[in-house]
Amino acid sequence: MNLNAKRQGAMPLSLQNTQRNTISDLNGLIENRQLVGLNIRGEKISAIIYRSNLSEISFRDICFSYLTLNRCCLENITFENCDMRNVCFSHSVVTKPIVFRGCQVAGMRLMNMHRRMFVFEECSGVGQILIA
Repeated sequence: MNLNAKRQGAMPLSLQNTQRNTISDLNGLIENRQLVGLNIRGEKISAIIYRSNLSEISFRDICFSYLTLNRCCLENITFENCDMRNVCFSHSVVTKPIVFRGCQVAGMRLMNMHRRMFVFEECSGVGQILIA
């Protein structure tokens, strides 16, 4: 058990009854869910994801309307060629680094997150990330 995750309120959910979710699940408020193995490409995403597990998810060619990940447990998340200006990571636990490839990250917000858990490969705007 990760005691730091428990203190932060981001304990991983039980892995029983894990189901593969569809893109329609990534709009609106998503709370206490298990999102595993999604490959999302070129879709419009407007979501607040709260106290959920996200594992092995790949986002490609997306301009997010908004995406907030609050008090989640994140593992093996990849963003490729995405516009991240309307994305906020807040009070979440990252078990494996989040990878950004060729993304525009200026304006992305990291609230109470460890910077070393974010890997930027050929991204623009890295110096303009909002960190609190």
